[in-house]
Amino acid sequence: MLKRTLLFVALLFPVVGQAAIYQCKVDGQTIFSDEPCGDDAKELDHKPAPAIGGQFDTGTDAEFYQPETRQRPSTNDPCPYINSTDLRRLIIQNKIKRGMKPDDVRRSWGSPSSILTGRRTQWAYHYTGGSANYVYFENGCVVDWSGYYR
Repeated sequence: MLKRTLLFVALLFPVVGQAAIYQCKVDGQTIFSDEPCGDDAKELDHKPAPAIGGQFDTGTDAEFYQPETRQRPSTNDPCPYINSTDLRRLIIQNKIKRGMKPDDVRRSWGSPSSILTGRRTQWAYHYTGGSANYVYFENGCVVDWSGYYR
């Protein structure tokens, strides 16, 4: 009976404990602790976040990591940019795309049967049964391709 009474009282009058949070700079890094962590420790005023809406930032001066922005290849490259993930996917699927370079086509389709040079470079892939594929390059980039099937 005594246990039930104590449980009822505990549920009726919950004890709210609130711990302090301290912010310090240690070795150039901002750290947070439940105890003062240095001479420069400052206690943060923290309130529970509102249930709906509101702002979670308490105004601390915490520093956030910002990754470096990636540079696209130089604009001097005559071939249009192809994302490396898309390029890997095309090579695995044995497909080609406008803008691919000769090395990329070789990795996707293999070495050509013959190569004709001129204003456009033509790579020919001849297969048994009379079918063939042709890839055309200008300025070192795929500009077109065609196939002949029997």
